Amino acid sequence: MKTQGPYCALVVDDHEDTAESFAKVLHLLGCEAVFVTDPRNALAEAQRVKPHVAFLDIGMPHINGRELARTLRTAFGEDLRLVAVTAYGGAHDRAASRRAGFDAHVVKPVDPALVESILKTMFPAD
Repeated sequence: MKTQGPYCALVVDDHEDTAESFAKVLHLLGCEAVFVTDPRNALAEAQRVKPHVAFLDIGMPHINGRELARTLRTAFGEDLRLVAVTAYGGAHDRAASRRAGFDAHVVKPVDPALVESILKTMFPAD
């Protein structure tokens, strides 16, 4: 089932195959999706495409996902929804994601049904 409305998603993951595959899943769920593999380029891409939601890997070189979340939150405020997508799933990791400003925290590998549920929760039908 597709999400309501045209939503734009940004995927940031330093593994190109993972980022591209995730963007394709989002596209199948009804989102326009773009991805970047270098977190240093994420802010510029976000400013270009004005996403509604960003899915950020946590363990990336140069800028980790939590640092990037803080940067995106400062730039876009609460209008941009942030989802941590990571291999780190402990209670401490989830708490750190909340402190960094993430709206949701999911553990890899991510089930597309969970992504769909997150999108429906974040963007309920009118």
